[in-house]
Formats: sequence, structure tokens, C-alpha cells
Amino acid sequence: MSRIALKPNQNVFHIPNDGTQKVVLIDLSETSQKEVHLVIAPEARFDLLLLNADADKELHIECSEYAQGSFQVAMMKPNKNLTMQIVMNTGVEIDASLADFTQGKGKMIVNAELLGRGARLEWRTAALSSHHDRKYYSVSFLHTERDTYANMTNFGVTEGSSSLQFSGTGHIINGAKNSKTHQNAKIMVFDPKCFGRADPILKIDENEVEASHAATVGKVNDEHLFYLCSRGLTKQEAKRVITLGYLNPIIQYFTDESLKAELSSLIETVS
Repeated sequence: MSRIALKPNQNVFHIPNDGTQKVVLIDLSETSQKEVHLVIAPEARFDLLLLNADADKELHIECSEYAQGSFQVAMMKPNKNLTMQIVMNTGVEIDASLADFTQGKGKMIVNAELLGRGARLEWRTAALSSHHDRKYYSVSFLHTERDTYANMTNFGVTEGSSSLQFSGTGHIINGAKNSKTHQNAKIMVFDPKCFGRADPILKIDENEVEASHAATVGKVNDEHLFYLCSRGLTKQEAKRVITLGYLNPIIQYFTDESLKAELSSLIETVS
């Protein structure tokens, strides 16, 4: 993996189109700037791994025409305050995955604007909230052009006395015909003192579209716990197995093998 090492005062950097698949790692801790701008060249092909920082950050991403690639966001620092503004022009296709299994508090805000015809965004979130964590994730899709597509899938587990909230908004404006916006959120609540909430919102100003949302918040299945414990596991071990099965699928979307191992280990050790 090639690495973009940010200079302390750097706040703008580029992913070029040089005919190759660019695999880059961006660590937001490497710059002291609060606002960082990423410009992706037309028709660029890329895999972007983004690491959050100890301080609050705002990341502005502009995807030029027909750029295609993946965003892999790993929240590895206790400070979870990160805002992402994503602008997608004509023909842009993005596959995005966010994993957050470390302890900490804060808000992750994602605003995606599908400004160009045929823009497509797939967004996944998997989050674990434990101990006294307070975590909030908001993902918004704004469809302003015809034939755009966006889908979000959020999975979460909350334990101890922590809280976890997902908020999703899909907005198709008048004139964005044949656009599709979908969202699905599921939160598993393990303990009596923890809190989970999912708020799906649809704003539809056009008739010729597809839109849907679903949200589920519920406690862990007692029968599953009983079965695992009957096979010799302690209750804590059984909870860990269930948490792994619930959150581990997000890891397949990350390309760096060492990070995949670290994410998998975090689920086991924090839960």
C-alpha cells in the first residue's frame, strides 16, 4: 500500500489518474489542519484507507467524473468526531465501509451529494459501543440528478452502559427521476443499561423513484445465548461469539491484511 504522508500544515491533496489502481493510506493525525480536502481526478481508480485523528477533523472529498473506487474508514482513535462531505459527479461509483470497534465518544457525520447523473454510492457501517461510550453516526444522501443510486447498511452492538445511535437520511429532489435511495439499520442491545436507537428518514420530492428504509433495535436473542452456554461457553464468551458474527462481515471490505487482523482482534478484546 502506498502512503500519502501529510505534512503538518497540508490540507489539500490529490489522487491522480495515471492509468493505475491507486492504493493509498491517509492518516488524518499527520496534519494539524482541521479541514482537509481530497480531490480525486476524472476516471481515477483507487482504494482509499482513511484513519481518523485524535482531534476533530472535517474531510471534504470531491470525486471528479467517472472516478471509481473504495473508501475504507477505520476509526482507530478515541476521538470519534469526524465530518465527511462527499461530492460525486457524473458516473462516479464509490463503495464505502466504516468500522469502529475502539472505545471512545463522538459523532461521525457523512453528507454525500450525488450531483452527477449515474452516480452510485454503497455505504456500510459496523460499530461496537461498549463500557461508557457515546457514539453517534449520521449518513445523509442527497440525490440531485437523474439515475443516481445510494444504499446504506448499518450494523451495531451496544454493551455495558454505552449508547449507540444511527441516523440516516435519503433525500431525492424534484427532477432526480429514476433515482434509488435505500437504508437499513440494525442494533443489538446486550445489557439493561445500554441504549440503542436508529432514525431512518426519507424525503422524496419526485414520483418516478425507488425509496425504502428499515430499522431494528432489539436485545440479544436469549435462546442463542442459552445454546452457546450449553455448549460450554461462559456468558461473556457467548456474547463475544455473537458480536463477532454480527460485526465481523465488514472486515472483508478492507484490503490491508494487517488492519483486517487488528479490527477482528478489537471486536474480541473490547466486547
